[in-house]
Order: sequence, then structure tokens, then C-alpha cells
Amino acid sequence: MKLAVTGFNAQIDDDGQNGSAGVVELRDLARGMAGALFVSLPLLFTLEMWVAARAMPDLVLLAFLAITVVLNKFYLDFAGFRKTAWQSAKWWDALITLGIGIVGSAITLVVIGSLKPDIDFYLAVKLVALEAIPMSMGAAVAINQLGASDGASQQATGLSLDMKVVVGSLLGGFLFAMNIAPTMEPKLVVLQQNWYLTGATLVLSILVSYLTVGLAAFEEQDLADRKVINSAWLETAVAYAIAFLVSAVLLWIFGFSTPLDPMVVWLPHAIALAYVTALGGAAGRLVL
Repeated sequence: MKLAVTGFNAQIDDDGQNGSAGVVELRDLARGMAGALFVSLPLLFTLEMWVAARAMPDLVLLAFLAITVVLNKFYLDFAGFRKTAWQSAKWWDALITLGIGIVGSAITLVVIGSLKPDIDFYLAVKLVALEAIPMSMGAAVAINQLGASDGASQQATGLSLDMKVVVGSLLGGFLFAMNIAPTMEPKLVVLQQNWYLTGATLVLSILVSYLTVGLAAFEEQDLADRKVINSAWLETAVAYAIAFLVSAVLLWIFGFSTPLDPMVVWLPHAIALAYVTALGGAAGRLVL
């Protein structure tokens, strides 16, 4: 990890414009905060997240935070919250995005009345920590969300074309699914479905993923240059497998179901959530 230390008033070139380092840094942090709110504001108003924070075991929450830092590092490889990389270390910035999430979630939860002086400090810390996870992801992709990338996005290097499919599916799916996984709606959807509709959801998820990437950006495909994932349908199958796995993991994290439960319990729930995750994965392969 390489960190650069620059004085607040030092003049730097920021994307062709001269300005003080401190002002540029504050602007980058403000962009990260805006991106964080874009992604996570609905979850800050969601009752299920407040309940999940109380029920989630401490070790699970700590592991989730650690995983988030790793995921944010990968998000930063593709996007980021800085317009230029004049002072950027990816792992350090991954921690900064988590800090942005903590500050943003704490301020918002206080303003909306979810954090009050009489609330138990231990529960308050858990709530802020859980809400900071999606916020930090939003900060990590702020450049892409706010349309300020125009060449500033720092494409990940060292990844093969096959791995970019995997990483894009994972990151995009995780980002989209985080807004749905903690809520009761997927469970309510499952209660309204029979097995025929569950199967239709599975088929629709696969078709949407294929259409989004296989047709919408067909002329940009690099299939011939890949060594393993060298067909649109194989890419779709791999992407859906990743979406299903991400969905199952998130359902376990938020205490809805685990693979140890009867299949009739966890399988329909995972398929319902994987519809959202697969769409996010398709977007991730196009955007990230």
C-alpha cells in the first residue's frame, strides 16, 4: 500500500485544472458521500435493516465488514470516488469508503430519529456498522453513478477477460442485491408463488442476463479473446451461478435461510433474490 501525503494548500493538477489538494480531497469525499446516499438511502429508511442489526451475530457482522472492504477495493479498481488518481491507494481508499459509510449512516440515522440518546450504545454501533456496508459500496462506485468518469475510471489491471466476467458479475450482483436482500419483499414474493412461478423466475433471470449482455452489447463482445468463457450462453450460465451464490450468502447473512434448512425453504427464496442479483451482475459486466 503506497500513501502520498500532500499539504492542504499544495497546488495540484486535477483533471486539467489547478487547485489546492485540500479542496480536491474534500470534493472527492463529497462525491463519495453522494454516491453512498444514491445506493443506500432506501436501506437507511428500511425497518428490516434496523431489525437485522439487532439480530445479526457480532462475528457475522465483523466478517461482513471485512468482506466489504475487500469488495470495495475491487469496486475501486473499476470505478472510485476520485476523479483522478493523483493521491490514491486502493486499499486505503477502501477503508475511506467504509469511513464515508459510517459517517453518512450515523448522520442520517440521527436525523431520521432511528438513533436517539436513549438507545443502547452497543446496538447503535451495530446499526451504524450494518448500514455503512451498502453506503461504502455506493461511495466506491460514485464516479460511475454520478457520470464523472470520462476517462477517470481506473480500469482493473492484471485480470484476464474471463476473470473480468466473474468479477463484474460478482460486484454488480452484490451491489444490486444489497438493496433487496435485507427486506421482507423476497420472502413475500415466495409466499405468493407456486413452483411453476418459481421456475419461471429462474428462466426469466437467465434470459434477462443473456439479453442484457449477449444482445445489448453484442458488437462489443470479446468472446473470441477469452480462454474459458467464450460463448454468450456460457457467460450467462456462469453469471447466474454467481448470482445464485451471492443471493444465498446474503440470505444467510441476514438470517432468512441457509442451505442447512430444507430445500423447500431456501431454494425458492434464493431464486427470487437471484432475479435481482442476475440483473445487477449483467449491469456490472457492462458498467464496471
